[in-house]
Amino acid sequence: MRCFSYILLIVALFVSSIIGQNRTSKDEAIEAYKSADYKRAIEILKEIESKGTTDPEIYYLLGFYSHYLAYDSRPLIGYGSKYSNKVVYYLEKAIELDPNYGNAYYFLMAEYGARATKALRDGNSELYISNFKDAFDKGGLPLWLIEYARNMLKSCNENAILITGGDAESNPIRYLQTIENYRTDVTIVSYGFLNRPWYVEKLKEGVKYILRKAPISLSKEQIFDMHPYKWDTLTIKIPISEKLKEKYGLSPDTNFEWKMKPNLIGERKKYLSADKAVLANIIETNKWERPIYFSIGCHPTFVEGLTDNFELNGLVYKLLPIRTNGTEYMINVDAIERVFFDKNNFMDFKDVEKHNMPRASRGLGNYYSVYYKLASKYKAEKRLEKIDETANFIEDNLITEVLPIGEKVLKYIRELK
Repeated sequence: MRCFSYILLIVALFVSSIIGQNRTSKDEAIEAYKSADYKRAIEILKEIESKGTTDPEIYYLLGFYSHYLAYDSRPLIGYGSKYSNKVVYYLEKAIELDPNYGNAYYFLMAEYGARATKALRDGNSELYISNFKDAFDKGGLPLWLIEYARNMLKSCNENAILITGGDAESNPIRYLQTIENYRTDVTIVSYGFLNRPWYVEKLKEGVKYILRKAPISLSKEQIFDMHPYKWDTLTIKIPISEKLKEKYGLSPDTNFEWKMKPNLIGERKKYLSADKAVLANIIETNKWERPIYFSIGCHPTFVEGLTDNFELNGLVYKLLPIRTNGTEYMINVDAIERVFFDKNNFMDFKDVEKHNMPRASRGLGNYYSVYYKLASKYKAEKRLEKIDETANFIEDNLITEVLPIGEKVLKYIRELK
C-alpha cells in the first residue's frame, strides 16, 4: 500500500513537473516575442507541441508568431504556400480546441489578408478575391467588423481617397470592395504598404476590379528607387484651387502648408521615410481634386503635421485646406448624423457578442468617441435635445457587455446636459 502511494506521489510530481515546464516554457516564449525574437519563441512553442498539448494558446501563439516572423521580422522568411498553410493549421487547431478563441480568428483574417496581398503583387486577381472569400468563410471577417468597415466607407464622399491603418481596417474594406462590389469608387491606401515599391506602382496604375488608382506623380524609376531621404523639418506648400479658396474665404495667395518633420533620426542625420514621402506625393499630386480621408485608426505617426487640418466626418477624418483646430470645421455634424443616426448601419453591432476578436473589437470604441464629440458639439450649440437623442440611440443600438466603455460613455453623454 505504501509502495502504491509512493508510485502515485512520483506520478503526481512528474505530471506537476511537466505542467510547470510547459507553463514556464510558454512564458519564456512570450518573453522572446516581446523582444521581437519570433524565431526563438516559435522554437520553444514547437518543443511544447512536440510533447503533446491540448492548450489552445500554444497553437494560437504558434500561428501568431509564425505570421509575424514571415511578414514583420528580420530575417524575412517571405511568403510560401507551405509556410502559410502551417500558420493556418496552427490557428485552426487553436479554434478546434477553443471555438471561441477570438484572436485566433483575427490572425486567420491577417494571414489570408497577407495571402491576398501577395496575389495582388503577383497580378493574380482571382486568387486575391478567393483569399477574402476564405477569410470570411472561416470566420476571420465577422459581420460586426464588416459593418464597421462599411460605415467607414459611408463616412467618405464619392471618389474619395481613404488612407487606412492596420489589418482590422484594411482587410474588411478590401473584402467589401472585391466580394460585395461596395464603394469601389473609393481608393483604399494601406499606409503600411507605402514603403513597398511594388504596391506604390500598383496604386499608381490601378488594378481592375481590385484597386482604384491614386494620384501619384512619381516615375517607375523613382518608385523602385525609394529609400529614406535626407530631411529636416520643412514646410510643404500645396496650392489650393480657386473653388476651395472661395468656399473657405481664403485670400488669393493662400497655400496649404504641411510642416513635415523627419521621422527617421540617426546620430548625425535626419531622414524622411519612403512611406511618408509617398503620402506627401499623393496629397501634392491630387491638388484637392478628390477628397482625402484618414481612418480614425491611423497611427498618430502617419498623420503627424496634418491633424490641425482634420475635420471629423464619422469614422474618418477629412483633410481640409484650412486649419480646423478651434473652428466650426473641426467636426462635420451633418456627415456624422447621416451615418451615426441610422439604425440600419448598426444591425450587426451585437454580432460582436458571438464573434468577439479582442485585438480588433477594441476599435469599436471609436463609435463611442465620435458620439461623445458629437454630443459635446450639441452642448456648445445649446441643442440639448440632441444630447438626449444621441444617448438614446447608443442605449438602443450600441450597448454590449463586450465593450464596458459603452456604458461609461453613455453616462458621460447624459451628464453633458
